[in-house]
Amino acid sequence: MKNIFKIILCVFVCYGIIGIGWMSKDYIIHQLNKDGVAILGYHGVVDDQEKETKYQNNPYFMSINEFEQQMKYLYEQQYHCLTMDELNQYYHQEITVPQKSVCLTFDDGYLNFNTIVKPILEKYQLKATCFVIGSKTTSNHLQYLSHKDLNNDDYVEYYSHSYDLHHFANIPQKKLIETLSIKEIAADFEKNSAIVSQDYFAFPYGVSCQNAQQYLETSSVKLAFGYNQNRTMTTKDNQYLLPRYLVFSHIPMRLFTWWIE
Repeated sequence: MKNIFKIILCVFVCYGIIGIGWMSKDYIIHQLNKDGVAILGYHGVVDDQEKETKYQNNPYFMSINEFEQQMKYLYEQQYHCLTMDELNQYYHQEITVPQKSVCLTFDDGYLNFNTIVKPILEKYQLKATCFVIGSKTTSNHLQYLSHKDLNNDDYVEYYSHSYDLHHFANIPQKKLIETLSIKEIAADFEKNSAIVSQDYFAFPYGVSCQNAQQYLETSSVKLAFGYNQNRTMTTKDNQYLLPRYLVFSHIPMRLFTWWIE
């Protein structure tokens, strides 16, 4: 019994050390990049009741109440939400941006971006970018935006999340984009160009690869975005793999404010 207790205690101690190390790493990375711009990556926002009943265990869909709390904070603290063009100008050091600047992005092109997110953005006078999966816009899927819904205005803009690369590969631990040739990646971009602007691009799952990087360097894409690097973007970053914070449901408000500050 004593040996079992020692083993359990050892496991807890190991996990504790790993957790402290992970948090320390994120803290150091955050401190070293405090002068950059926090790019926040969202997915879906749903009605509070729907969140509790249908998406309770889905971290990528947050409730209206939680999302609005974050947007209200940005509004009350007078944050400036950068458009993609502003972010691009900032990256190339063509403009300076207010110290309280943030960039809001939404992946996948869910219909609730227009029906739920956009009215909240308008309410708090904030701006955001939606990266859409081109193939979904022509599939008549009720959960996704259709091609006719992609209309840029003063609050929202739509750019590419690939035409149809948002898939896992047949190879374990690999995303589809990691297995494709430069020519195959180019073909997907070409197909999506008839649907949405390719000026800015968010990698499916936030995952890049050498062939994708090589293609982007010869393309018209101005900036491309990864995921989960857990730090702000600086002008020294690779313009074709810019860092974003993944904003998940039930994120502590203190963590949210720490990211953007």
